[in-house]
Amino acid sequence: MKKIDFYIILMIAFTAFCSKAMAQNNNSPYSIIGIGDLEQSYLDRTSGMGHAGVALSGNRTMYMANPASLSMLDEHFFNFEIAARYRGVSYTGQPIDLVNNNLSADIQFKRIAMAIKVRPKWAIGFGLTPFSTANYSFYANKVIQGTQQTFPAYYTGTGSTNLFYLTNSYKFSDHFSVGLQASYLFGQLGQTETISGTGLDSNLVTTKNTYLNNPYLKLGVQYRTKIGKKWKVALGASGSMQTKLNSLTSLNVTDGTTTLIDNPQYNIGSFTLPDMYTAGIALTYKDNYTFAADYTYQDWRKLNYSGLSYNLVNSNRVNVGFEYSKKAKFRDITAEKSFFQAGFFYGKSYVNIAGQQIDNIGGTLGTGFNALRSTLSVQVNLEGGVRGTTINGLVKENYLQVTFILGFREFWLPRHFRRYD
Repeated sequence: MKKIDFYIILMIAFTAFCSKAMAQNNNSPYSIIGIGDLEQSYLDRTSGMGHAGVALSGNRTMYMANPASLSMLDEHFFNFEIAARYRGVSYTGQPIDLVNNNLSADIQFKRIAMAIKVRPKWAIGFGLTPFSTANYSFYANKVIQGTQQTFPAYYTGTGSTNLFYLTNSYKFSDHFSVGLQASYLFGQLGQTETISGTGLDSNLVTTKNTYLNNPYLKLGVQYRTKIGKKWKVALGASGSMQTKLNSLTSLNVTDGTTTLIDNPQYNIGSFTLPDMYTAGIALTYKDNYTFAADYTYQDWRKLNYSGLSYNLVNSNRVNVGFEYSKKAKFRDITAEKSFFQAGFFYGKSYVNIAGQQIDNIGGTLGTGFNALRSTLSVQVNLEGGVRGTTINGLVKENYLQVTFILGFREFWLPRHFRRYD
């Protein structure tokens, strides 16, 4: 089970990403604003713990909330993970047609990650993970410039931004680690406006595509110590400074089969991401029971970004989680066999519409196991929550999502070590 396991997993991941299996079907009305919906999950083991994990680390688990955590991986092991997520949403609110468009669902491959412990104190990791997504559609009335007539308009938008990252993590001692994640953030957000109706000879279609890119840095620190014979405590923090993304927007306008405007460089500008910080604590009892809590703050208000009925406001989120880890002895070592998790989260997003800051509240459950006689691990996490409100004509999203994570680990310098699994 050896290299063939890895080749099978790698083939699945490569096929999934290259075949565009990540096509979006979930309609998220609030993703029309800003850079879209920011990804709230790290799509790792913390997905079952309410996404609390900035203080967590492990010898065979890649925790993504904090770049410093990778330094605690076992030395000379190669670690590989892929994650996929199913998400189903039901919508309520005055604008929703309960017959035709109150449900949506999709399943996507979301993350691919790898890490290697190259020295006793130094680990590196790299991978691809989502940063934000946009997917929406709605009808509205619009007055065409130069006329006094109002016509029905249909708007659709889709796109995403992603992080391709390289992490360096260094353990100064068993108590203290630091990490730096250097990423390249890139993506495309598109919107199509279709105007039709009596009085128009043909559909008037306007398509805008905005391309975003720039380097993006995230720094993390962790401190760990014992507080008695049975208890351990860990403190963690991570953050990124304000980052300006390069922005290029193309514009295409057609009237039926006639192209009125085709400008690939309609607007060259920028979009700014704010300061983002997360701090957390984790308590472990007898190496079996773990309690974790995180607090995240994002300073969007300084950007002064607003529109006709919306503006960006400061965002904050609280995540808490619990985990029970079951150990088993195999040959002459004791290792984790399985784990069970539960968690809770509550947050207010950076979007304020019609005087309502969009919030998100929910809970999680998770379980997983590590095969002691092979190199594979499997995790399944369940999350349910409510996002938004029906106040002032807005839309509430009730969602359920399931995250699947498949992992692989193997010696990457086997000639120097005895094999145990």
